[in-house]
Amino acid sequence: MHRSLTVALTVRSLEPEDLPDLHWSGGSAHLRALAEAWQRTLDGEVGLLCLQASNGRLVAVGAVDLVKEPETGELWMLSVHEAWQSLGVGTLLVEALEDVARRAGRAAVQLTVEDDNPRARGLYERLGYTAVGRREESWPLDDGSTYRTMTTVLRRPL
Repeated sequence: MHRSLTVALTVRSLEPEDLPDLHWSGGSAHLRALAEAWQRTLDGEVGLLCLQASNGRLVAVGAVDLVKEPETGELWMLSVHEAWQSLGVGTLLVEALEDVARRAGRAAVQLTVEDDNPRARGLYERLGYTAVGRREESWPLDDGSTYRTMTTVLRRPL
């Protein structure tokens, strides 16, 4: 027997009061990075979105940097709650962030994906992203150290 379930998700801007509800998306360093990204939304430098289920729970979050690369929106900090993965939520999040970049007049979007994340890379490639390079990425960890990793840069014209 095949059954299906339809769940309404709302795409909206992330607000500071949402941050405690995103504990699942990363540690305290990640939440600080989200708070800093939210500050940049005030100047129009960043679009910061979340997906909210009908019960009020946040199930995905992501950002698009509109100033890092000329004419290109840089998607980053994409995270989908583990219980909501492989249900199309990541696709909805990426498409919503692409819309932000498109409305801001960007001609393309790009993102990076870690080498040890083939599942995410597969999603991005299915959405039309192609590899255009490699670069090292880094971010702070909760213990004060810095995480460094090699990534593939994927790009898609809008």
